[in-house]
Amino acid sequence: MKKLLLIPVLFMLMATQALAQNFLLGEETKGLKVKVSDETDINFRIRLQPRIDMGDLVKSEDGKSYESEMDMYFRRVRLEIGGNLVKNLKYSLVFEADKNGKSASSGSPTNEIKIQTANIDYKFQDAFAVRYGKAKLPYSRVSLTSSSKQLIIERPVSSEAAKKLFDDYYQSHLMVHGKVAEGILAYNLGVGDGWEPNSTITGTTTVHKSDPLYIARFELSPPGWTEKDKSDAHLGKDKHLVLGVNYAIQKGIEYKTSTYGEDRTLMGADISGHYKGFTAQFEYNTLKEEYTDPSKKAKEPKGWYAQAGYFISGLNIEPVARYEVYDQDSNSSDKTEKTTTIGANWYAKGHSFKIGLNWASTKYEKSASGWLADDDTKDVYQLQAQLYF
Repeated sequence: MKKLLLIPVLFMLMATQALAQNFLLGEETKGLKVKVSDETDINFRIRLQPRIDMGDLVKSEDGKSYESEMDMYFRRVRLEIGGNLVKNLKYSLVFEADKNGKSASSGSPTNEIKIQTANIDYKFQDAFAVRYGKAKLPYSRVSLTSSSKQLIIERPVSSEAAKKLFDDYYQSHLMVHGKVAEGILAYNLGVGDGWEPNSTITGTTTVHKSDPLYIARFELSPPGWTEKDKSDAHLGKDKHLVLGVNYAIQKGIEYKTSTYGEDRTLMGADISGHYKGFTAQFEYNTLKEEYTDPSKKAKEPKGWYAQAGYFISGLNIEPVARYEVYDQDSNSSDKTEKTTTIGANWYAKGHSFKIGLNWASTKYEKSASGWLADDDTKDVYQLQAQLYF
């Protein structure tokens, strides 16, 4: 493990040879753009995230403790195609093979290629645009931010749970969105299928029918502090301050094998900001599953996190830290997990080539998923590079 931890240190030492304000390997690249006409173009990008995990990745044979293991795989493998079809009409198509080569014992491997996003977006004016197709549902600040611009290698547990509340976070939906007063106010209003007929919620519980999923998100910034593109790591440039709130609901989810059903609700709020090298954000989410079956008690997971980093110009190193708390069900006792993550990022070519190293330590309460009879703490070391061209 010591040899593993030396790898990013050696790369970071190399960065000291770079001139102040410059990356060692030059500025970021934005892909290959092919101009078809004055109004039509197509842009190609490739993103690779090779990854090594070490530490408490698997359970022992008796299931009472964690055992140390190493797993080498590609966290992200993506081909991104996008551009402008005509004036004000953008399109996006992304193919992904994430978790390629990941050990089945430490997490669900993909090892397949699938379409992650496929959508079109027409802007009538800055205050009103319409997007249709497969894309991220418009909630959760850290989840809406591209993984290519994350401050910390893994997203928080609470926001990952929120992504799964309405089946697939990447799903086809219709959304109207816009920015008012040069971005001081931004809004997203969407409708989608959520849990649709024949989808499986848990185990063998299959959906018979359901009402549509409705989502709303609003963002507010002070004048002069708007954010052009969402990012956890702005690399010492500019400034932003954004307060976001979101709400999503799907009612009338009925099962094929039962006369009962359920309603699902999500509420969340977040604040993010950066000023030159310093960046920080906080997010809170509460999820609710209410059952029409009188014998079942409602589930209400909730969680929050706070994270921060500081980009050291010249060295191009960014120390990072996050603390998160996730209660797997606030209607039950002793189901909380708390995770502390510390680490550093080194940027050789901005977000086009960077390396991150994190240590994540999670402590589980006795009734929480993850708690073991002889082990209530899990420690994992994560080393990840990104090539994005």
